[in-house]
Parts: sequence; C-alpha cells; structure tokens
Amino acid sequence: MVKVSVIIPTYGDPVFLQPCIESVLRQTLSDFELIIVDDNNPETPARGKTEELVRKFTETDGRIRYIQHDHNRNGAVARNTGFAVAEGEYIALLDSDDEYLPDRLEKCSALLDRCGDEIAGVYTGCEYRKGGRKVRAISQAPSGNFLKETLACKFHFYTGSNVFIRKRVVDELQGFDPAFLRHQDYEFLVRVFGKYSLAGIPEVLVIKNNENVNVPDIDRLQEIKEQYLAKYKDIIGQLGKEDQDYVYFCQYIALAETSMAQKRYSLGRKFYAEAGRRGKLTARIWLRRIVYPLYNLLIKR
Repeated sequence: MVKVSVIIPTYGDPVFLQPCIESVLRQTLSDFELIIVDDNNPETPARGKTEELVRKFTETDGRIRYIQHDHNRNGAVARNTGFAVAEGEYIALLDSDDEYLPDRLEKCSALLDRCGDEIAGVYTGCEYRKGGRKVRAISQAPSGNFLKETLACKFHFYTGSNVFIRKRVVDELQGFDPAFLRHQDYEFLVRVFGKYSLAGIPEVLVIKNNENVNVPDIDRLQEIKEQYLAKYKDIIGQLGKEDQDYVYFCQYIALAETSMAQKRYSLGRKFYAEAGRRGKLTARIWLRRIVYPLYNLLIKR
C-alpha cells in the first residue's frame, strides 16, 4: 500500500496536463502513485495527444499508471475508474487543468494521520489563475461539517482538485454517482457530510487554472439543479425550516442570476420570486438583478 493515490481524470485537448502531472511529481511526499484516466474517445485527436504526452512520463517514472476508457464515459466514471484500482491509504483528486503546490500531499497526509475516524478528509485554500497569472488566492478553510452549505451549493470548496480523502470512505460511499454530469463534487460531498466532517488547512496548496469555465445554459442548469435537489429531497426535509429555506433560496438565486446573465429576464424574475418566498432579497441581490440587464445592454452596444 502506498500513502496517497493521486487520480487525474482527463478529457479534451490536454493543454494543461503536462504542468498538472509535473506538479504531482514535484511533491515533497514521494510515497504516492499517480493514476491518469483518459476519458477521450479512442479515435479523437485529444486521445492521441494525451497518449503521447503521458508516455513521456510513464517511460521514466514507475509510479504512474495510465488507463484509457474505450469510449467517453464522463468525469464521474473516470474518477470511479481511478478509485477501483487505487492502492493508497488516501485518495487525492486533481483535475487535468489544475496543479498542486509542492507540499500539498505531505501536509494533507500529516494532518489526516492525526485526525480521528470522524474526519473523512482534508481540504485547503486555493489560488485562482487565468492566462497563467494569479487572479486571487483564498486561504480560508474552516474545519467542520458543511452539509447545509453543500446542499445549497455554497460550501467554499473551490475546486474538485481539493478532494483529499480516506480510501475506505470512498469505498464505503461507492465513489461518485455516474448519473451526475454536473454538480458531481457537491453530490459526493453531501454523502461525505452525511457521516463525516472535513479538516481544513488554512493555506493555499492547490491551484485552479480558471480557463475552461463552461457555464451551461439556464435550461440545462435548471435540469441539473432539479436532479440534485430531487436526489437529496429527503435529507433536505430532515433539516430545520430555516435551513431548508436557506438551501432552496440559494439555489433559486443561482438560477435567477444565470437567467439574467443569459438575457432570460422573465425566467429570472420567476426564480427571484421563488427565492423571495424562502428568504430576503438583500440590497446586494437587488443590485445584481439590476446590473445584469444594463451590462447586457452595454455589451450589445
């Protein structure tokens, strides 16, 4: 058994994959295995580029395993493929366009070694980059159970690359739900917080290259939210009235703001009304509600 199994699912043109892999190989903790799961269709140029790039690393480092799906199966399945072969005591996920700071695995392992069984995993602060330049860095990472915030999609986990968790917990929860094409990390964390808590390290140890922000259209986002809330309807129903309202309020505001940003104003007003039945529309929310149409008008000009 190795200490940490790092799993990198990859799909599409591997623009950031080389620095992603190199960030793992630079870790101060050397007791790890790296599992790269290629979710590209075999006949695509992306598969060829990925295979060529990864081969350069596998030829020189025996800690790397490269697994190819026989067809595109989605990110949740790719992570589960990695889970199935992982031999580490701990699992660390890393998206193929993100990076680790050199001492991430060492610090996360050391903290989790000291934690009791009620702590499933560790997360840390995060640095956001765009065009290779730092946009902002957030070091806050409070410890605790954030079930309510996760149900509301308001838990500040920053990126799926922040998952560092005990392998036995992943096995117990049976990995990611392959039915979810979006909100995969939130869906998984709801089940984590149903039984466990997370410990936080208030230090930036992961980098998110915020280049491929793919916001779905509002109709698709509504389907995603409905799927997510339907799966956890019973759990939400077990919360107190105030917490239930918080969950639905946050979800309706997210739908409202996406609608307004995409010029679906009547739909946005509908979601704002639904949110208003669950909580108070603050001055900040009203300001954002006004700004979206003005911004769209200026862009059009």
